Amino acid sequence: MTDNNSTAQSRFDGLTLYRSLYLNRAVDCSALTIPSLIPESDQNYQTGAEPYNRLISLYQGVGARGVSSISARLLLSLYPPSQPFFRLVIDKGQIKEYLEQSGQAEKDVLSQMDVALSDVERQLLSKLDKLQTRPALFEAIKHLIVGGNALLYIGADKVRMWGLRSYAVDRDPEGNISEIVIKETVSDKYLPAGVKEKTSDKTGDEVKYDVNNVYTWIKFDKTKDRVEWHQECHEKTIPGSQGFSRIDNCPWLALRTYSCAGESYGHSLVEQVLGDLNSLEALSKAIVEGSLISAKALFLVNPNGVTRADAIARAENGGIVAGNAADVEALQVGKAADMSVALQTVQLLERRINLTFLTNESVQRDAERVTAEEIRLMAEQLEAGLAGVYSMLSEELQLPLIKRVLYLMEQAGEIPPLPVDLVNPQITTGLEAIGRGNDKQRLTNFLQVTTAALGPEQMLSLINPSELIRRFAASDGIDIAGLVKSDQELQAEQSQQQRVALEQQLANSAINDGATSPPPPGQQPTPSAAAGGAQANQG
Repeated sequence: MTDNNSTAQSRFDGLTLYRSLYLNRAVDCSALTIPSLIPESDQNYQTGAEPYNRLISLYQGVGARGVSSISARLLLSLYPPSQPFFRLVIDKGQIKEYLEQSGQAEKDVLSQMDVALSDVERQLLSKLDKLQTRPALFEAIKHLIVGGNALLYIGADKVRMWGLRSYAVDRDPEGNISEIVIKETVSDKYLPAGVKEKTSDKTGDEVKYDVNNVYTWIKFDKTKDRVEWHQECHEKTIPGSQGFSRIDNCPWLALRTYSCAGESYGHSLVEQVLGDLNSLEALSKAIVEGSLISAKALFLVNPNGVTRADAIARAENGGIVAGNAADVEALQVGKAADMSVALQTVQLLERRINLTFLTNESVQRDAERVTAEEIRLMAEQLEAGLAGVYSMLSEELQLPLIKRVLYLMEQAGEIPPLPVDLVNPQITTGLEAIGRGNDKQRLTNFLQVTTAALGPEQMLSLINPSELIRRFAASDGIDIAGLVKSDQELQAEQSQQQRVALEQQLANSAINDGATSPPPPGQQPTPSAAAGGAQANQG
């Protein structure tokens, strides 16, 4: 529990000690992948105010390329540009009870609600684009891959992101967030007049702007289902910075890549290959420096010979110099065998790192002929390895993001309020897509094996086409309501076709009977019958 009389600055300083263990590891991971992402701190470092004093240069780019590749892959999986990553699902049990009481047709009501919810889904995607969610998510995913932690704020006009250096978080033993403290460095000109720290020059006339630390303190109260926050600067509360919300609608999302029980922070993907990256950096440096030494052209001249060293040094390319070739020899390092061993080790390390980061090089083996099916299967297996990342981000990123944006749109009057107990968002990408993809692959393999064993004709006689279509649609996450005909509709159409065929057959029989049978005594044949008889006589 926190002291009500404590300040946000003191609370941030208290949480920093525990955070330093994870921050140091995040700095080490960033130093071997993207050094500018989480730079090493020093005494002159000011978050967001001053440029970094010095960023290290790496001898390899495998880590940076891998982080960019898997970050883009995760972004496309979690937030695809061509389709929504969620669906608004109706609780059909409660709808059925309501329809039984009202007496309305279930099919018509569900169809109307699906159309209305599809319209709301499109409005949600448009709102996410207006909030510039995609750039913020891409930056957050890179921090999650390298540092394992990131913080998002879903505001009414924009989405913001903070790295691990800028905030501290505390969680209870169950993993629920109890408080978050953010530290930002803000120029004095952006602060309200009541909290500005004015400084003057030696004459006391000119007022200068200072750099100030602004702390945002977010407190979670699970018993009251309430989140409260405010900002402080120089131990003064900034006017107008207070706010509150329910936990389900909280704008602050503290994200993790991999969680461990009892820990307030997460672990990163780069942390799993930190040893390989260290070894690759050291070997790459040795190879580069050895290559520079080997590339240096240096000639040795026998001091007791007749060839003059200064004459060789001054001679132009293709010039003629008096001397003996035996007196001159090119210096050679002779480390080609040792360099080849280092190069083989580098290639092995690169392959292991690429497997972790799911780059394109990792899914194609080194061979003359590699089929597309082999590449696809390997890619699916590697994608399934991210199930833990998908499950964590689905719970801490995707669902809270959709709930927050729904709340913002309802408050702004952009969409009508949705009943929470009736309509709920459901994630359709990430882990859900992996499960559907596995079902589709097993179903496809089953059809191929049985068709090869029994033959196409026997296979078609044993398979229910309607059920097969439904299962393929479910594996791709496609709603077939109103798209694929139900069994009742198929039976009704078959009955209608049989009835139409029977009526046509009876009509033809009646026409034929009327054309061939004679009319009753005293009655003249009708024109149609006479015409039919004439045609029959002509035949």
